[in-house]
Amino acid sequence: MSAARGETSEITGISIVKTKLLMAVAAMLLAATGAARAEDGPYVAASVGAFVGNDYTHAKTWKTAKGNADKKYASTIAAGYRLDDFRFELEGGFGRLADISGTKSATVTQPNGDLSMWTALAGAYYDIPVTKKYQPYVGLGGGVADLKNDSSLLVVKEGTHGALFAEAGLNMVVWDGLTVAPGYRYLWVDAKGGGSDYVTSHIVKLTARASF
Repeated sequence: MSAARGETSEITGISIVKTKLLMAVAAMLLAATGAARAEDGPYVAASVGAFVGNDYTHAKTWKTAKGNADKKYASTIAAGYRLDDFRFELEGGFGRLADISGTKSATVTQPNGDLSMWTALAGAYYDIPVTKKYQPYVGLGGGVADLKNDSSLLVVKEGTHGALFAEAGLNMVVWDGLTVAPGYRYLWVDAKGGGSDYVTSHIVKLTARASF
């Protein structure tokens, strides 16, 4: 009987230890989740980035002129509001999708020029509460993009068109109220028509965000 009681006490003791351990782990996870949430309220943001891949229609003379595009950059400024783990932003941006140069030939007289774009976009983002310092995020949005084409080597429908984007990245808190976030954005511009196709872009960016 004594041995049985001892065994029971030992099992009970182990169960209590396991229960306390599970409760401690649960408390830590809840604390981490709660800490990951930033303060609700307004913020401002700015980003710089680069177009790492664009899809647009080339003119027939592109190959003849041995067309090349470089010096591609993107920039934005934004104002937003955070509500729990969600953020809502209004954003304005400017970028150069392509700086076109080519080797002149008998059939090409003006191979140089660039393709630039102004954007006005609204977006909604979800910050995934992982830790206090790191929160992956995803977002979707849309608005308008205004395209300007100065190159005879591209066939792009100029003017203002509808635009949509999807974005993902990682928030990194570097100071109280200050976050930096490397990210990736896919941008689609409804610029089809007049012999040109849609304009799509892959953008890598680095954003700085300050709340107040």
